[in-house]
This record gives sequence, C-alpha cells and structure tokens, in this order.
Amino acid sequence: MSVNPNSPYGPLPHQRPAPPPPPVETLAEATADEANRTVEAMDARASEQFRTDVEALPAGHRQELLNGLASKLDAQNLTKMHDAFGAQAVGDAVELRGSAAVRSEYRDLTGGEAGPGLPGDPDLPGRNQVEASQIQRAQQDFESKGIGNGGLPAPYLLGTLAADHRTEPAYLGELVRLADEAGALDGAMGVNASLYSRGPDGQYTLAGADADRARDGLALAVGVAVERGVLSEGQLRHRAADEGLAGWADVAGRLGIANVGRTDATRTVAEELQSLQDAHDEAKSEADKLDEELNTFLLRAGPLTDGQQAKFIEAFRTADDHAAVYAAEAEAGQALADHVTENRDALLEAAVRDPAIASQVVDTLGRLADSGHGELALDLLGEIQGVPDSALGEAFAAHADTLQGELFERISSAAAVEIVARHDGDLQAAIADLKEAYQPFKDVKGLFDGVKGGIGSFREGIEMMDAVAAGDFDVLKKLGDGFADSSPFSRAMSGVGVVLGAVKAGQSGQSGDYLEAVQGFASAGESGLNLLAGATKHLADAGRLAQHGDDAIRFATFASRLAPGLGVLASATSAAINVQKAAEDGNVGYALAAVGDVFGVLGSAVALVPGAGTAAGAIVSGIGAVISAIGGFIGDSIDKHQTREELRSYLKSTGMDADTVELMLGSGEAQNNVAAELGVSGTQWQQMLADDPGLAYAPYIFKEVADAYGLRGEQAVELFAKLRDDHPDAMLELMKEFGEKPMAGVDYGPLVRDFLESEFPAAHGYGRDLEVSDTRPDGTPKSDAEQAEDDYAGIREGTLSEIHGKAEALLEANDSHEYRLRVLELLYADNRSDAVLELGIMYGVHPDELR
Repeated sequence: MSVNPNSPYGPLPHQRPAPPPPPVETLAEATADEANRTVEAMDARASEQFRTDVEALPAGHRQELLNGLASKLDAQNLTKMHDAFGAQAVGDAVELRGSAAVRSEYRDLTGGEAGPGLPGDPDLPGRNQVEASQIQRAQQDFESKGIGNGGLPAPYLLGTLAADHRTEPAYLGELVRLADEAGALDGAMGVNASLYSRGPDGQYTLAGADADRARDGLALAVGVAVERGVLSEGQLRHRAADEGLAGWADVAGRLGIANVGRTDATRTVAEELQSLQDAHDEAKSEADKLDEELNTFLLRAGPLTDGQQAKFIEAFRTADDHAAVYAAEAEAGQALADHVTENRDALLEAAVRDPAIASQVVDTLGRLADSGHGELALDLLGEIQGVPDSALGEAFAAHADTLQGELFERISSAAAVEIVARHDGDLQAAIADLKEAYQPFKDVKGLFDGVKGGIGSFREGIEMMDAVAAGDFDVLKKLGDGFADSSPFSRAMSGVGVVLGAVKAGQSGQSGDYLEAVQGFASAGESGLNLLAGATKHLADAGRLAQHGDDAIRFATFASRLAPGLGVLASATSAAINVQKAAEDGNVGYALAAVGDVFGVLGSAVALVPGAGTAAGAIVSGIGAVISAIGGFIGDSIDKHQTREELRSYLKSTGMDADTVELMLGSGEAQNNVAAELGVSGTQWQQMLADDPGLAYAPYIFKEVADAYGLRGEQAVELFAKLRDDHPDAMLELMKEFGEKPMAGVDYGPLVRDFLESEFPAAHGYGRDLEVSDTRPDGTPKSDAEQAEDDYAGIREGTLSEIHGKAEALLEANDSHEYRLRVLELLYADNRSDAVLELGIMYGVHPDELR
C-alpha cells in the first residue's frame, strides 16, 4: 500500500530527513560566522538542550569546545554561553582567547572591571592638531623634568605629570612611550624605593594623598597607552611576572587585566615541563650518538647490496643496548606529548602569565615536531596565532619571528607526515585533515607578507595540496624555485608539499619528476636544505615510531606504503647535501642529523618486505648517495668510538663471505666513496671485487680510469670488464704504473689514456667510442660542460702548442659560456700560461674564472 507523503499524517518515519547534528557537535568545527549564526538562532529550548549536551561532555572536551568558542563568538553570543559553561569559565576563556575588541565589549556587557575610568579621546575639531600639541608638550615636560635620568624623584614626577594631564590621551600615551624607552617606567614599578613599593605591612612606602594621586595617574596613563597600542596587555602581564617589578601587577589589577603574575601553579607547570624536556633531550642525545655511529659504520663498510644494508642496520640497531636507546628516545617524546596534551590549558595560561614559560612552550613545539608529534605542535601553533590580539596571542608576540619562521616549516612537514601516516598513505584522506588543520592560519597577520615566489595566498596553499597529490609537481617546482624569497606561509606549505610529493612519487613511480621538481630547494642555500632534511627526518621518525609500536602490522604498513617515498626524499636530500658541500660555508649539520634515521628505517623496511611488491631499489634509492655525501664530513674521526672488530661483526651479519669481509675492512670507506661517485651499485661493485680483488687496494685508481673517459654506472662496470679482457690482473698492472692512490694535483687523464691505449687497447677503444657520444649513460643529454670535457679529451694529444690551437678551434665553434669556460679550465690546468688567460679574454672568460 502506498502512502501519500502530503497526507495530513505526514511522511512515514523512514521518509523523514535525518535531523541535523546538535550544536555541541557542529560548533567545534564551524567558522566564526557559522558559529555566531548558530548561537543567535538558538531559542530557549535549544539553549537548554545545548546546556544539557555540554554538561554531558567529558571535562576535557567541554573545555576544548569553550576555548574554541571564545576565539570565534562575538561578545553578545558569549554571554549566552553562561548557562552552559558557567559565567566564570566563559569569562576566563574570553580573557585568554578573545580578541581585544571582544574582551572589551564582553567586559562592558558583564560589568567586568575596566580600570580607573579611562578617558576617551577628545571629540574636538582639528583632532590631529590637538593630539600633536599634546604630544609635543609631553616631550617637553619629560625632558624638562629630567624623568629619563633615572633619579629617585622620577617615578613620582612621572605619576604627577600623568595625573595633571589625565584628560589628554595623546599626552599620556606619549609620556608612557618616552618613559618606557628610557627605562623610567620599569623604574616606577620596582620593589625598592619606587612609586609602588610596599613595606612588610603591605602598605605603600610612599604614602600620602599626593603619592596616591601619582599612582592613580600613572596607572591611568598605562591604561591609555594600552588603549592606544603603545603597550599591550601581554607586555603588562609578562612584566608583572618579574618579581622585582611588582608594581606592574599592581597597575594591571587597577586596569582589570586578568591572568597576571606567577603563581604556585605556573611554577609547577614550568618545573614539570622542564623535567620532561630535559629527559627528552638526554634520550635524543644518546640516540643521536648511535645514529652517528651507524652512519660512519656504513661508510666504512664498503658498497653493500640492499639486502646486506638491511641486515647490517638490523644488527647494529639490535646490538648490545642499542635497541633500548632508540626505544627510550621514542618513549621520551611520547611522554612529552602526553604531558602537553593533558596539561594544555594550564600550560597556555601559564605562558600568558610568564614569558619564561612562553619560551618553554615555543621550545616544546620544536621538540614535538622532531619526535613524531607534529600534528599536536601544529594544533597548538594555530591556537596561539589564530587570534593575534588575544591574551594568548600577545603572550607569544615576542616569538613571532620564530613561530612564523623555520619552526613553522618544521612543524608543517612533521604534521603532514604524521597525518599521511595515520591514513596509511591515503593522500586524499590526509589532505582533508590538513586543510582543516590549517584553517586557524587563514587570516594570521604576517604569514603572507613579502611574497616574491611560491604561494601568495591561503587558497593557493590549499590548491597546492590537491595538485601534488594528483601527481602534478609543477606547483612544487614553483615553490622550490621561489623558496628563497617566499612568505612564511609559502615556506610552511613547501614543507607540506615536499612530504606529499615524496609519498606520491614513491607510490606512482614518479621519482624522476619529483627530484627534478625539488631541485630549487637544493639550490636555495641552507634554508632549502633544512627544509628537505627536516621532511626526510620527519618521515623517518614516522617509521621509527611505527617500529617501536606494539603492533607489527603498523610498521608493515609504513614499509609498504611510505618507505618508498622516504627513499625518494632521501635521494633529494642527498643531492642537496652535495650542493651544500660545494659551498665554502655550507652548514649541513641538520641534514646529516637525519641520515641515521633514514638508514635505520629504510634498512628495516627492506628486511621486512624483501621482494613483496615494493622494489627494494626504490625504497633505498637514497642510501648510496647519502653515504657519499657524509663521507667528507666524518673522515678519520670515526675511529675514536668505533673498532675494527665491531665493523667485522656487522659485516658478517650480512651473510658476506669471509674474504669479501676482509677486503671491505681494508678500504671500505674509499670503496664506498668511489662506488657512489661512479654510480655503481653494491651488487655490481662486489662482483667486480670478486673478479679482481686488487680493486680493494686501489679504488681511486679505477676512478681515474673511468674519469679519463667520463664513464659512469653500467659503462664504468663494462670498462672494468674490458680491462680484465685485456689483462686478467688489470688492477695490479694499473697499480704498478700509477700507485695505489693518485697524487694530489696531478691530472691523470692524459697519462691514463696513453697507458691504456698502449697496454689495454680494448678498454681504451671502448672508452674512446663512448666519450664522443652527446648523451649520458642514462640517455639524457650531456650539459655543455660535460660536452666540453669530452671534446677536450679528444684533442689532448700532441705538443702544448698543438693542443692550444685545437682548443681555440673548439672555442670558435661553440658560443656557450659554460662550454668555453670548461675548455679553458682544462687547458689552463694543462698549461698555466698567460697565453691561456689571453685566449679566455678573447672568448669572454675573465682570468679570475680560471685562476
């Protein structure tokens, strides 16, 4: 039987639309406009239901909802929250999180204290002229009374002037500004011999009607200065935390400013937080030491295969007490995060009262970001900065440069990693959470200033996430190219984009496109390197935390879905490290700090999922290059805390045969560096080593041979085979001719070519045939400089005069400055004469470029 939905009985229950969710569920995520409209529309019945729903919430959720409403609702709607939350709780939240305008209006509506009758600006014609006159008189009086000289009468004179001119706001504002700059304002607030000093009985030491009038006048002047923006309530609160300036608390009380002064509760908060920070720092320091050992052991181990690397790393991380050290670091970070979560409101309120605790909170944000808790750090940062003129925002105003600088980038990449990991690599689900997480920053002053490149608006940042997740890396390239001149928000979004792009590249096989897109960051100096290194470390942190979790499935998920992205990002970071190594003052300390975690996580990932659909080569693609990059920074210092026997035990754990272990022990670092520079894999190198063990004694000589023809990768491996075709003891013959290690400053190219042409004709012919090609081994076009090297190699026979003439012909035939510069550099290296410098001038190359 059908039922008419228009019948007087209404639709059946299953035909009725679902009721909208109650306000207690929707207000938390609503925008300010949506929240105000919702509260305005609540009638008596809805308000009563809202009160009931609020009372049913757990205490923490109830406070969280109120905190959010205090930063969204206007004053009138906040008064409607009294029944649900209690007037005292609403008032406290407004004082801490409401904007300056809302705080003022809320105080008026609720009859809150507003100070000792602050005068309004005079409503007179020619107001600017009146103010200018008042300001000028304040300057004259301040100077003539000698208030800035710091004499004992200065506080009394300052208060008296304020009282005499209590109806002149511009005068009072200027008087306070001058006194503040001269230090006289703090002088008036001191505990000894000042205007607000008190004796043991609690009475003012400077008594009498005139003194009372001066105190009232100065408090009034400070209130006017706050109204006019000369001082902020936050500055008053933080100065009041100085027990030597007790007068500030007195003045703040007269002005009705809440949350002033240290308390036993704030001292306890600071002590507990400091204890956890110290514990985290200690645990992290111990883990960092192990990471350095792991890095250097891997460097000394020689070129390993993917599987060997995994076993080596696993043996190191589980040896002796190593596992306990890594677990302790993760536990210390979790303990810090748990404490911040449980004591969030108390911490923020204490930061409002005490500048030292505000600094502690800022430091804690960085620790959270670097210990796998970036989402919590981002949420706190959004709450702190979301309403800049709230008491909370003012409390952190002195840290604006830090909060909107490199720390914002670190927190952003850490949060992106954590959210992506929580969704098991589902980028669409992660982006939905990221968009919501960044809403508090939509209108934050200063985040979008100074845009010359990258993202110029909040909307563009949101759109960037979608583009990168779809595999469009053009926007990421734009961010990298403009990174040096971009806004704070653009830099933060760069951190998010780098993470999303790495995960997408690892999932879709777009590693080449991704690496090309992020080259701009590698070229942006230390700041760009830190961005890449930070993202690398945070992605590794996610893997480490997954490893230390109780559920093995958690790390299996990371290994299969996120570790490939970590490998791609490690490759990008290692490329950036190499760029920084080339700079005289390059500082790559932060980048190197990430390397140990990368090794550990990627190695364990390979061990967990060998051949299980995730290409091991893709997962560990960054390891070889990073090993090469760190080599020059560590050197022989590794022997200070490592032993040959330890290294032997880790090499044995890889399953490597005993003979190869001994060959690696002899010159592993040199072999590793040469293999990485030539682009030869661990598998290829070990096969070459098995074919001719002499390679272990003279890896740099083989590099000179490959360099003489510009061969890399598979071509270098084939050249090695050609050498052995010509002579079964090829490395021994090369060592007889050139020694085990090339002499510094000697160009071996011509010598090697001549020797191979005479004694190794097959190898020489192979190399000579390849060097004339205009493409690299991977098929990509050679740069002008590379082509210049190939062309110059073909003319390096004959007398110096003949070579000079052939070089000039090359210069004449190619007008690329890069090409000409490289030809002349090679020519000058062979013949350091003025004739070469003069030739350079003829073809647009300055002598300073060659010397």
